[in-house]
Amino acid sequence: MKNKFRLRKSSIISIIASILILIIFNILFYDKMPAELPTHWNFQGQADDYSSKFDAMVLTHGFLVVMNIFACFMLDNDPRNKRQNNFVMTISKLAMPAIMLVVYTITVMVGLGRDVNVSVIIPLFVGLLFIAIGNYLPKTRRNYTMGIKLPWTLNSDENWRRTHRLGGICFIGIGLSLIISIFFKSEVIFFAALIIGGLIPGFYSCLLYTSDAADEGLGGLGDVYKRQVHFYLATWVNYKGVGVGVL
Repeated sequence: MKNKFRLRKSSIISIIASILILIIFNILFYDKMPAELPTHWNFQGQADDYSSKFDAMVLTHGFLVVMNIFACFMLDNDPRNKRQNNFVMTISKLAMPAIMLVVYTITVMVGLGRDVNVSVIIPLFVGLLFIAIGNYLPKTRRNYTMGIKLPWTLNSDENWRRTHRLGGICFIGIGLSLIISIFFKSEVIFFAALIIGGLIPGFYSCLLYTSDAADEGLGGLGDVYKRQVHFYLATWVNYKGVGVGVL
């Protein structure tokens, strides 16, 4: 029996929303935009990079729509997401339309000559996004498409749980640091928090694995990489219903 690819209702809503955002904003505002639009701002709120209005209004967001379709497809067809928290799945799928809506609104407002405090809006939005992700990260179950996907987190439910609990705290810290950076208008605070907060869960996960491996005599990191490759292949082959032996 062949396995059929599927898209859940939440994915269809997310995909339709992203496509509608792309179409509606271009129908209403494309002809009103100048030939060039700012597409990047520094932490002082000054535009430091520009693109043609086609790139800013169509190409960039068209790429985001494609990425959203791909992400929804992967989330719904990951065999480990069958028992995933439905609210976490829905939030993950609605993230891209929300990002598109905010970016489009800023682009259009700037293109119409409105005074937009980008140095406040973008760090605030991204900071809140990190906080939201950090809040729900510990609720994710082991899977292949979202979360902190390392060989040792994917190899153990306990490692996944403990790593994502710490990762959630780190993501909330990153979000708060980005919001705080609004008052100092300094990218140093944000990037320092991003690097430190991004590395800590990975190192912690590795430490948990090496500690458990030493206790159980499982070998070093090279061994877990090899076992994980075999595990990926076996899981995917079984999911597709193809009988192939894996070492």
